[in-house]
Amino acid sequence: MFGILITALLVLTIAALPAKAEELGHATQDNRSLETGGFAGLLDKLRQNPEIASYNAKAESLLHYSKGELGLPDPTVFVEEQDYPIGSSTSQMQEEKMVGFKQEIPAFGTRGAKAEKTEAEAHKTRLAGDFAFAAMKAKLITVLANLQRIKQQEKLLDEQASLFASERTSIKGRIAANQSGVSELSMVEAESTEVQLMRAQLDEEKHEIMAMLTNMLGETPDVDLPLIAPAAWAHDADKTYPVRIAAEDITMAHKDVAVREADFNPHFEVQASYGRMYGGDKAGTVMVGLSIPLWAAENQRARLDGAKAALRSSELDQDAVRRYTIEKLDHLQAQIETSGRKIKLLKSKNAHLETSAKALTREYVAGKADVVMYVKARREAISARISLAQERANRIALIADFNHYLIGE
Repeated sequence: MFGILITALLVLTIAALPAKAEELGHATQDNRSLETGGFAGLLDKLRQNPEIASYNAKAESLLHYSKGELGLPDPTVFVEEQDYPIGSSTSQMQEEKMVGFKQEIPAFGTRGAKAEKTEAEAHKTRLAGDFAFAAMKAKLITVLANLQRIKQQEKLLDEQASLFASERTSIKGRIAANQSGVSELSMVEAESTEVQLMRAQLDEEKHEIMAMLTNMLGETPDVDLPLIAPAAWAHDADKTYPVRIAAEDITMAHKDVAVREADFNPHFEVQASYGRMYGGDKAGTVMVGLSIPLWAAENQRARLDGAKAALRSSELDQDAVRRYTIEKLDHLQAQIETSGRKIKLLKSKNAHLETSAKALTREYVAGKADVVMYVKARREAISARISLAQERANRIALIADFNHYLIGE
């Protein structure tokens, strides 16, 4: 009687498990074909994240500042009245009433260099914002991949729990038939707690993922990922965000040198006035002044030397960033390739375990194998599929991390 019951359970298990896997595969494929547009919509929401939007706002403000650097200082309008020279009794002879203005003109090249420096800072901020968006996009891809992985693993754990239930039923029947002991049942009960532990771990991960999605998007969407593939890269570090951002630092340093060099040019001052002199005569005055770099050694020269040293420092910083970026991308490429090999091995392992389980089913029906061997083979196959889902999510996360360094990806 117990043998017939167990055989029926085994047949149902064999029929159900592949069907569930096939159903899961079809659902994922359908969702991916339908949700590509949905993922693009998530990226639009991601661009509205305050962290990303702040970069754009700062870049816009710097562009306005850049235009402002080209303007001249505000002129000064003055009224001058003189009618009492100190120590003289002929004040009426010195009476003078004038109205005029004064305009300061910075050294030639100063305004343009300051404007270009601020514009370079705006470009750097824009690039930093793009890099921040790429990093957040990579994080979103990783989160969605893990959410998809958790859903798959939850279904696989349901199958695992069903197998443990079948094994417990089998062992209880064998105990009743005096063909097994309580120790074997206790061992199965202990092993089945792993399923509960994994479920608790998945629940914790899912809670964290939902919080991260809410932080990034303001919602917790149920969207499957489109195909994520590693971008092509020919070791051209200048096409990466970190190196390009460091290049903007060099540009800013160059412009700062230009500003310090322009400080050696003379500053001009133009002043004109018009008014009435003693006796009613009309008169006008014009004055043009220019600065003399008398203290250049104490201020302009030292500032220029400092700007040149900062330029050299920014060039060295970019070289360090270039080396680190190449090292990071090479390592990520190796990890992606290794993950791909792991996925192939896990697929192969799963195929062998599935074949073994089917063979054990036939051997059990023929009376050549024990049901426990079959159940263990099925559990091993499910464990391999759980590991496969984990490795697939890990590979997607590695690809997302790799791609986010590259401009335009």
